[in-house]
Amino acid sequence: MEQKRISVKICVGTACFVQGGADLLLYEDFLDPELLGLCDIEGTSCLGGCKTDDPKWKAPLVEIAGVLYPNVTKQRLAELLREAVDA
Repeated sequence: MEQKRISVKICVGTACFVQGGADLLLYEDFLDPELLGLCDIEGTSCLGGCKTDDPKWKAPLVEIAGVLYPNVTKQRLAELLREAVDA
């Protein structure tokens, strides 16, 4: 049975771009090729998390399978994708 591909959107709005989103766009340089084969990854305009007063919503934001995650680093992106693939 073929595994469903996971939709991944990396915010490249101004705040996210300058606070690490640009680094996340280089995902081919740091993600496991197996993960790359299971995900559809793209940059996207502002995901809106920075518009809240809640301090936990720090840039950069990433949306994985419809769920928004704040303050994502390269390591955290790899972890989140692994969790999504294994779910």
